[in-house]
Order: sequence, then structure tokens, then C-alpha cells
Amino acid sequence: MGKHRADFDYGNTRLRARKGDLLNNAAYEHLLGEDIDGVLRALADTPYAPPGEAAGRAGGLRRLHLAIRSRLAGSLEEMRSFYSGRARELVDALLSRFDIHNVIAVLRARAHPETSVDDALAALVPVGWLVEPLANEILRPHELAGVVDLLAMRMPDREQAGVLRAAFGKYERTGDLAALERAVLADHAARLAGRLASAGKDGAALLRFGRREIDERNLVVALRLRDAIASGAQDTAPPADTALAGGSIPPATLAMVVPAPTRAAIVATVGRLAGGIWQAALDRWMATGDLHALQRAFERAAIADATALFVTGDPLAIDVPLAFTTAIQVEARNLRLLGEAAARGIAPDVVRAELVRPEGRT
Repeated sequence: MGKHRADFDYGNTRLRARKGDLLNNAAYEHLLGEDIDGVLRALADTPYAPPGEAAGRAGGLRRLHLAIRSRLAGSLEEMRSFYSGRARELVDALLSRFDIHNVIAVLRARAHPETSVDDALAALVPVGWLVEPLANEILRPHELAGVVDLLAMRMPDREQAGVLRAAFGKYERTGDLAALERAVLADHAARLAGRLASAGKDGAALLRFGRREIDERNLVVALRLRDAIASGAQDTAPPADTALAGGSIPPATLAMVVPAPTRAAIVATVGRLAGGIWQAALDRWMATGDLHALQRAFERAAIADATALFVTGDPLAIDVPLAFTTAIQVEARNLRLLGEAAARGIAPDVVRAELVRPEGRT
């Protein structure tokens, strides 16, 4: 991407101003315990005011979901518009996570033909190229082969389209949907890492967090495999391609946890990897064996570290867009949780424990 630094000044200044519109802990506390109409009333004077006529005709929870999707899409596409040149290329690289998420969501939906088009569309993040009305068109065929053909024809990235077609050819012989997904994800991760590595300081934070996500995924996958073998659900370790390349830690190193005799041995082996950021979470896992809690701890720590880049990150790089993107995703997730809880009458204390707080790790 060249030797000169990208110009993030204008866009990052605009995003810092947008930070003030994000909901804080006090706002979430105010929403706890409200019914769905109360949640909508409380959001009426925020950027989540339900948009347009369609939202007005929808029921309460549906109105909230429409408002969340509109806010998420609008915020991220507006963020994209703040940048040009090499800075825009890096922001596009950041937002490509939604493109790959949407491709995988479409593949999963049509691998299970009973999934309705509406349910499949609801699983998409309305950002990037795979949005309505194109998404609706691609989801029309009931057979996965037809969907793959349409995806490959409409993908802006021709290399990715070629990888998808090749991976689907293998899927037709094996029926292994997980392998199909891994092939698409691995291609995306490898080419994204190459782009970011060439960007130097401008893209360093995005490269670092991308590698961290892959490392943590690979570790959790290896621990799940270990549990499956120990329980007898699986006889032997599967092929090495269950791991994604592109992290900071070689997949073979993380695969060492599969034959490890005890949890303590695992923590001794990998606890200090990744700069030591795993140690506390792995110590808790060693006591409980709860992989869901471990994955949740990894996720929450990564969110806290990413949103902290508003203050601690490089003000002249991708750090601020990464912080904003993470924060707006967390906000959408929290509001979906609050909406579902309001519709189902779930107790505030239960919901409070599940919220991801924007101002701290709890």
C-alpha cells in the first residue's frame, strides 16, 4: 500500500465526535426491566429511533430490530465515507469482516433448506456488498449449488469467487460444510493479513487483533476436540486443517493441547502465549473446564482492548475506526439482548450479567 502514511485525520476526528452518541452504562441500566414498548420509548430520542413507515407498521420487537439494523448499517457506511485513498482501503479491509460473515451466513442458510429467506436475511449484517436486494436474489434458490453459483458471479473479489467454487467442489464430494466454511475463511484471513502487513503502522492494530482472533479461535477449537476425544464422541484428532492459518501462534503449537494429560498441563503450555493475555482466563477454565466461559472471556477482553483504542491507539491509523466498529457492534448486540429480554420478561439481573459494557471489562 506504499510507504507514506495514510491520511486518517479527518475521518478519525469525525468518529471521535460520533463516540458521544454511543449508549453508556447508565443508558443500559435505564433500559433494564422495561417492556418492549418502554425500550422503544426510551430510544425515541437517540439514533435508534425506529426509522420510516416500515418500522411503524412492525410489531414492537420487530421495530427494535429494524432500528438496530438501520443504525448499524448507517453508522458503518457513514464511517466508510469519511475516508479516501489509502485510509479508505484500510477501512474497507476492516469492514470486509462483514462481507465474509454474510457469505458464511448465506452458505449456512442454504445448506439447511428449511431456513426461510426472512430468517436468512435477519442473520446478515446490513453492511458491504451482500445486502438487500441482492441478498434476497441470491437466497432464492433452495439448493446450495444455485446459491454458490450466484454468490460467485456477484462477488466483487474474483479470487474469492474462485476459492468459493473450488471449496464447493470439495463439499459436493464430502458433504463437509465446516470444511467449506474454513476454506472461505482461511482465504479471506490470509489475503487480508497480506494487505495489512504491507500497510505498516497504518494497519498494525487491525493486523494484531485479526491474528489474536485467529489464535483464540484455534485454541478453543483444539480444546473442544480434546473434550470430544475424552468423552468418546470422537475417536481421533481430525485433520490439521481444522485450524486457521494467519495467527501469531503456529496452529501446531496450539494443537499440542489435544493430547495434553491435564488442564494444568495445557495452561502451563499455552497460558503465557499471546503476550500473556490468556493467563487469567485459562486459570479460570482450569478450575471449571467451561469452554463457553473461556470463549466469552476471550471475546470480552478483545472487545475491551479494541474499544480502548479510542484513547490508547494511534490517532493517525486504523485504531479509531476499529474502536468505533467494535463499539457500535457491541451496542447493537446489547440492544438485541435487551429487546429479547423485554419481550420474554427475563429478569434484569440475568440480563445485566450478559451485557457487554462499553466502559470496562465487566
